[in-house]
Amino acid sequence: MWLVGPGGRRVALCYSMNVHPGEGLDDVLVALRETVVPLKARLACPGPFAVGLRLARRAAEEAEERAHELQAALEDAGLQAVTANAFPYGDFHAARVKEAVYRPDWSDARRAVYSLRVAVLLAALNPKGAQVSFSTLPLCARDSQAPVNALVGRLLEMLNTLQAVERKSGVRVRLALEPEPFCRLETATDTVAFFQDHLLPACRARYGRGAEDLARAHLGVCLDTCHHAVMWERGAGAVDAYRAAGIPIAKLQLSSALEAADPAALAPFAEPRYLHQVVARGGEGRIDLPGEGLEGPVRCHFHVPIHTEEVGGVRTTRDDLAATLRQALATEATACLEIETYTWDVLPVREGSLVESLGQEYRWVLGEARACGFAPES
Repeated sequence: MWLVGPGGRRVALCYSMNVHPGEGLDDVLVALRETVVPLKARLACPGPFAVGLRLARRAAEEAEERAHELQAALEDAGLQAVTANAFPYGDFHAARVKEAVYRPDWSDARRAVYSLRVAVLLAALNPKGAQVSFSTLPLCARDSQAPVNALVGRLLEMLNTLQAVERKSGVRVRLALEPEPFCRLETATDTVAFFQDHLLPACRARYGRGAEDLARAHLGVCLDTCHHAVMWERGAGAVDAYRAAGIPIAKLQLSSALEAADPAALAPFAEPRYLHQVVARGGEGRIDLPGEGLEGPVRCHFHVPIHTEEVGGVRTTRDDLAATLRQALATEATACLEIETYTWDVLPVREGSLVESLGQEYRWVLGEARACGFAPES
């Protein structure tokens, strides 16, 4: 759906479909039909319904020949693909994902080829003049030996291709780096420094006059509120830092982390599929659960339903999320909000069905948005 605020400003509100399998195009079509359409009806959304697609490498490849099927499915249901998640390259619902979610990284040409396919598909699914985005990993894992100049070079090549996509389609597609704990870019501070010290200077050296405008047109960030909270970085402060540096927030991913006074309270959340980074207030961290040896309080990377104040007796960082959302809306920091709770299947405690939970998450966001003067577009 779209929210309309002061001055008629429109902001897309969607959810990330990485909660569903998206490894093949058929997986995407099934999720649209069986979850997105019923959710749209549950929310009584009369107009176009914004969608955040999840497209793995295979789905993006298959869509090259079958884009018309996806476009027809979206149009028939009154849906518009305003963004996509292109962070996980492979099977995000495999029995074990863990560190594999960071491979291939931005030092590998396969990442660029995959990202270009996603960009071309998004451009094909949207009308001329639209501005859309897709999120990607924050360069590479923290322990990667990839040299920064190789990572920057790959992004500059991507900048070229995204510019060409816009010239051909009339649709502006922005690549959004998504900072995450234990990656090369973990915080807003890291990300601003990367743009200012490496990416923008390299862009100026290659393109000269107007280079920064070109970079900002096609490169930005995905601010995931769970990730920043795990690093004990205020999400509202991250919004301000990106705005001060002139770095576009292509989308704000609305997600909550876990916070526990005692790391032992997180034991029920240890599971074999995803990484769940744990970081203490002082900065010491572990790349996954359990967080042995850490002194509380700690925060854990586990995306829990955003309307909840606690899950399984453990508090969430919903208050930080709410403050970040309010700051983003008040400052016009982004035009895309995306609810992201991909860990639904591995939550130790669940209430109701996925559609019911998503409906509650939407209603919580709508309540926060109304307090900022925004309401669903009729």
